[in-house]
Amino acid sequence: MQISQRNLAMILMGVIVMSTSGVYSLTQSVQTQTSSGTTEQPVVLGHIVAIVKDANGNIKAYRQTDNLVVSNGLNATTNKLFGTVQNTSFNGTAGTFSVVGVGTSSASVASTDVILGAQRGDRHLGTVTTIRSGGGTGMGAQIAASWAAGILANASSTSTTIQEAGLFDGYNSSAVSTGAMANMYAHQVISPGISMGTGDTLSVTWKITFSHS
Repeated sequence: MQISQRNLAMILMGVIVMSTSGVYSLTQSVQTQTSSGTTEQPVVLGHIVAIVKDANGNIKAYRQTDNLVVSNGLNATTNKLFGTVQNTSFNGTAGTFSVVGVGTSSASVASTDVILGAQRGDRHLGTVTTIRSGGGTGMGAQIAASWAAGILANASSTSTTIQEAGLFDGYNSSAVSTGAMANMYAHQVISPGISMGTGDTLSVTWKITFSHS
């Protein structure tokens, strides 16, 4: 079968277009993948563990859950690291996110949250330790705070149900309802809620890790 010069030219053009398209697609794929072939997307992860003990040190309740890193906290972190002026609830100035607060609200958390739904007692400064100081996936920090007996459930309220926790860069009295004294970094509902009596103690451990999906 004879092929005319015109048909041959059209066939060659088609081959060139297909080859170029294939090279472009391969280039785009390589640009978005690591050497192992997986897409690399840095993410910030948070995990909370809350434990209530009675007066004898026995564990009455244990809860663990992942959390939501709110926009306010991410903006404050960006401002601190890179000198940007992202919107935050505390004049764009970020401190150290090592303060934990708890509350009694069971309302769903949202990325726009800047305070607890219903803070109970004062926020407490936590003890900060490093996670995976040598680097690698899952490195970050652990923040552990605790409330002594009679702090969250007192004489005027012999029992209370803790249903939320928040991580902040400052602590204040529960009387400050506007939250303007500190930036919130993360927020989460504790479900089911933890019932506390006057002799009970509470510890909240927050882990913030930086990983790749």
